[in-house]
Amino acid sequence: MAPVAIGVVTMRAVWLAWSYYFAGGPRYRLESAVIALLVVGALVVILRSGSHDVEVAHQGRLPLLWLPVFLVAAIALYAPALSLGLLSDDYTLSAMAQSDRLGGGSGWFLRPLPLLLWRVLLSIGGSATLLHLANVALHGLNAYLVAVVGTALAMRRDVALGGAALFLTFPAAPEAVAWAAGIQDVLTTTMALGCVVLAGKVSQRNLVGLCTVFALGLATKETAICIPALIAICWMTPSRVRRNLPIYVAVAVTAGVYLAIRLPMGVGNDYIAAPSRYFFKQMVVTAFGTLSTPWRAPATTFDRGLAFVAATVLLLLLVYASLSWHRKDARLHRDIRLAGWVLASVAPVFTLFFVDPQLQGSRYLYLAECGWALLVADLIMASFERTSKPSLMYVGLVSAAVCVSIWTVERELGVWRRAADLRDRVLVEAHAVIAQRQCVNSEFMDVPDSVDGAYVFRNGFREAMNLTAQTGSAQPSCTFSWAADRFLSRQP
Repeated sequence: MAPVAIGVVTMRAVWLAWSYYFAGGPRYRLESAVIALLVVGALVVILRSGSHDVEVAHQGRLPLLWLPVFLVAAIALYAPALSLGLLSDDYTLSAMAQSDRLGGGSGWFLRPLPLLLWRVLLSIGGSATLLHLANVALHGLNAYLVAVVGTALAMRRDVALGGAALFLTFPAAPEAVAWAAGIQDVLTTTMALGCVVLAGKVSQRNLVGLCTVFALGLATKETAICIPALIAICWMTPSRVRRNLPIYVAVAVTAGVYLAIRLPMGVGNDYIAAPSRYFFKQMVVTAFGTLSTPWRAPATTFDRGLAFVAATVLLLLLVYASLSWHRKDARLHRDIRLAGWVLASVAPVFTLFFVDPQLQGSRYLYLAECGWALLVADLIMASFERTSKPSLMYVGLVSAAVCVSIWTVERELGVWRRAADLRDRVLVEAHAVIAQRQCVNSEFMDVPDSVDGAYVFRNGFREAMNLTAQTGSAQPSCTFSWAADRFLSRQP
């Protein structure tokens, strides 16, 4: 009876996925069908009895040798991003990093660590290349730490490495990695992964290191407040609660001190909203929906086919898990934790969390991608365990996914390259019209915001042009508006 029920809801979900991608069907029906599949699958797993099994990792810690492998792979993959230069918020952050107050007093947020890192890098050569290289190197480090977390959670080494490869090449990561301003999300993820790794083993030295790294995460971005939840998701079990009590106390004290300092500074109006069922539903659907098909809105038949295949494969992985796992399965418990990682990662920005069809806002998913990549890798291995050559089948499917992801990342980097080209044209035109009109004060209107989701000048144009505040007159001497790929003069 259970296979029949799961089969029916699965076929409906696949049909609605086809309808959504190829026939213009509504998305909400597909979302409802997937939720129904998850509910039916969960009931089947819960009702299936089985002995308690504990999966043990026999291969020890992940060798440090893998770190340079991931660093080199990240640089090779994101090499085109190194020459992008500054875009949009980068100019604002660069000015803040080089200011005397290090960004203090510029707004309600306070993120001194990435600004301090930028100050150091800009003082070395003043080139944006170093800023991009820092992002890319941190991305490689994060991929290594994803594999470390996977092995710490009792995954086989090849499964953890596969998850790290999926994370490294994840198609929705370029906004965080290629855009220099994404340092805040990338560095926060480094600190979060570091905290989870340190919390896996209780010792006095680890405790000091854990609190230090947690504090650095909070100094990077406010969303690091989710780190205690990630630690609890990964390590809180009945057998470890008492042993890990010093960790929970230390993390709670660190978070309390931070909140006591931070809350009096105020919170942005965009963050002020009470949690609601609607926000929770949108958070879940947007997070898992984007992670499942991490590409911009399909514009061609090939893109639609790619998204449909990815969605179908994930549905089949869930079906197999529902038909083979039981409620005491160790892998089930681990994958529930990894799904919880996704939700905990985006929860701090629930009022702002939205990823548009062109992947704007996908940087909010960067930390969530860590848990998602490990979850997908675990599901893939589980589906091949009963075959004659499970490791070979696993490597084959993960390799295929990685190849598609590499192609997609390169395509996304091409979009950011077009944004950089437009930035150059805008700045050249702006300087030219100022010189032509011999303007003392200038104001620019309708400056290009973005190119296919890649930011150009949503912010930072005045800093890029080094325009000072208007003085001596209520009206600027010249007003220009961007139109037809050039700035046209407007009457003030």
